[in-house]
Amino acid sequence: MKGIAKHITGIMGAALTAASMTLISTSCNAIYEDLPECAPSAVNLRFVYEYNMERANAFHNQVDCLTLYVFDEQGNLVTRSVETSSTSLADESFRMTLELPEGSYHAVAYGGMECEKSSFRHPASTAETNSLSDLKVEMYPDCLSDDARRQLHNHFYGAVDFDVTAHKTTESKVEMMRNTNTIQIALQHLNGTPIDCNDFDFAIYDDNTLFDADNNLIPAGEITYKPYLAENRSTGTVGRADEDVQDWHTAIAEFTTSRLVGGKQVSPTLHITRHSDGETVIKLPLINYMLLFKQNHDETSLMSNQEYLDRENRWNFIFFLDERKDNAWINTRIVINDWEVRINGAHF
Repeated sequence: MKGIAKHITGIMGAALTAASMTLISTSCNAIYEDLPECAPSAVNLRFVYEYNMERANAFHNQVDCLTLYVFDEQGNLVTRSVETSSTSLADESFRMTLELPEGSYHAVAYGGMECEKSSFRHPASTAETNSLSDLKVEMYPDCLSDDARRQLHNHFYGAVDFDVTAHKTTESKVEMMRNTNTIQIALQHLNGTPIDCNDFDFAIYDDNTLFDADNNLIPAGEITYKPYLAENRSTGTVGRADEDVQDWHTAIAEFTTSRLVGGKQVSPTLHITRHSDGETVIKLPLINYMLLFKQNHDETSLMSNQEYLDRENRWNFIFFLDERKDNAWINTRIVINDWEVRINGAHF
C-alpha cells in the first residue's frame, strides 16, 4: 500500500509541477521580469468624414479639434479625450487609442467644439453631466447677435458602438457628419444692370440650435440668421463682338447655419425684404427648394431627403429680379447649385 501511495503522490506532484510551469510560462504578471507583460485592453479609433456628396474622406482637412466621450452600457461616462492639435488631426494616420476595461461601450465625438473659434458648446445646465442621456450641445447665443461671430465654425458629430476584449486592442471607426451649412444668396436683375445689396435685408428663420446626444434637434424656439457677408460683385462682361458689351452685377449675401432638418414645426425659411419699405421681395421654404434636385443624385445612389440635406453642406441660390417692377422676384426662374429651375405658372 505504501508503494501505491508513493506512486500516486509522485504522479500528482508531477502534474502540479507541470501545471505550475504552464501558469508561469503563460503569465504576464509584472513580478516576473523575464516574462512579457500583458497586452492592454484597448480600442484604437479612426475618424472619418465621408458623409458628403463626394463620399470621400475629408476629416483630415475639415476637422481642426476633436472631443470624444466614452460611455458604458448603462450610459455612464467612462472617459473623455480631447485633441486640439490641428497638425495631428491633419495626419491621415491619426488614431485615438484608449485603454479600457473589457466590456461594451458607446462613444460620441464632436469636431470643432474645443477650437478657439468654436460656435457650439454644452449647455451650462448639463456641462458637468456624466450621463449619456443628459449630453446636449447648443449654439453660442452670440453667434446670432455678434457680426464677428455670424460665420459659424465647422461643427461635426459622430458616434460608434464597440466592444473591448481583455488584453486585445479593438479597431473601430467613428463616422462623422457635418452639422453646419453655408448658404449663398445672389440677386441679379434680368438685364444685368447694377444691383445694390444694401437695398435689401436678408434673413433665414429656423429652430436648430440645440441637439441631443444622438444629434437630433430639440425645439428651442425660432431664431434669426443674418448674413455674415453682404456685398456687390461683378459677374464679368457679357455680349458678342457685334453687340454692346456690359458688366453684369449681382448682390451677394452669405449665411452659415446649423443643421437643416425637414418635418419640424419651424421650417427653415428665407426672407428677403426691400430695405426702403420692408416689403417682401422673396419668401420661400428653403428645404422644399433644396430638395428639387435630389433626384439627380438618386440616380447613382439612393438616399433619403434628410441624408441629402446632411451630405450637402453648401447651397447657392440665384434669384432673378425685375428692376422694372420694384425688384419683384421672377418666381418662375431660380438657379440652385448650378441647376436651373423654371416653374412656369407656379406660385410659392
